[in-house]
Amino acid sequence: MNRLSLTACAFLFTAAASAAVPKIIFDTDMITDFDDVGALACLHALADAGECEILATISSTRGNASVGAVEVINHYYGRPDIPVGAPKGMGVMGAYPGAKTKVDPSSPLGERKGNDGGHYKYRKLLADYPGWFRHADADDAPDANEVYRRILAAQPDGSVTICSVGFLTNMRRLLETKPDSISPLDGKALVAKKVKLWVCMACQYPRGKEYNSKWDSESSRIAFSQWPTPVIFSDFQYGRDCFAGRAVAEMDVKRSPVKDVFAGNIPSREEIRADSAKWLRSCFGMGGRAAWDETAVLIAVRGINPYFNASRGAYRMIDDKGNNEWAPDEENGPHLRVTERMPKAEVGRIIDELMTRAPKHTL
Repeated sequence: MNRLSLTACAFLFTAAASAAVPKIIFDTDMITDFDDVGALACLHALADAGECEILATISSTRGNASVGAVEVINHYYGRPDIPVGAPKGMGVMGAYPGAKTKVDPSSPLGERKGNDGGHYKYRKLLADYPGWFRHADADDAPDANEVYRRILAAQPDGSVTICSVGFLTNMRRLLETKPDSISPLDGKALVAKKVKLWVCMACQYPRGKEYNSKWDSESSRIAFSQWPTPVIFSDFQYGRDCFAGRAVAEMDVKRSPVKDVFAGNIPSREEIRADSAKWLRSCFGMGGRAAWDETAVLIAVRGINPYFNASRGAYRMIDDKGNNEWAPDEENGPHLRVTERMPKAEVGRIIDELMTRAPKHTL
């Protein structure tokens, strides 16, 4: 365990401890993996318990079913009117990173295909829950920049926590916004004034190419180097063997989009037993899927203690290929990265308990 300096401890306290209920903007790619669904389920469960307020749920991808899928989950928890948005003109588009075309929302769903990048699960949500969403095509959703600026401008100073569990496109675009009719402040100044904390699921320790940070690496570079408030990272190394979701997949409920996604994408117990090493390489275990995104939500709402330890330094992008590295700096580093404190199996059980809670509000 790294021992935090006094200044780092002060940073940790400022980032995690507050008497006020956290006000959360949730930013997700919702494109290939499905821990995003678990993270949004955790966020709604915590909001049901009065532990946070959800200000907006925004996609960092475009030309796909990401916003519609977010709206299905929001509807399930009785909050269909939460503002949504998506980036315009840049960033990852389509069914998977690197796709050249957008997903046509009017095309037949068909069967799951190997080249859909995993996005089939989100198109299927829209097919299975008609009437639960407004934006079958994320491109029809409001511009994420406008949503961010309106939400932030309306909140008290230093009150908002942004929890991002996808690509950093929206973070970069927000920082680059100009003064407008919403606020006389540019994006960086608006963030500095209104945002208390950014919790980011991204990067690989101590260096490497991680999915969220590499696929729009220029946006990651700009966001990591220019963000003006405290940042806490839940990175690839922490979440890769913190498993959750099996309990969700096996829930005895009739109609739940959260269960549907987990049940349709977690390998069976028998499959895990037959070749646990193979599944571990793919970040699956008997407990379910690696809980990268869910851990970020846990930090954003409840803070670092008592779940995690933390070290101080800086994550930075080091080339145009998507590689990142962690530079330790316990005295002056602008970032924290979480490490294991509570056993990861116990953290996974806490996440499962949140994800399996029945919605408090239903429509």
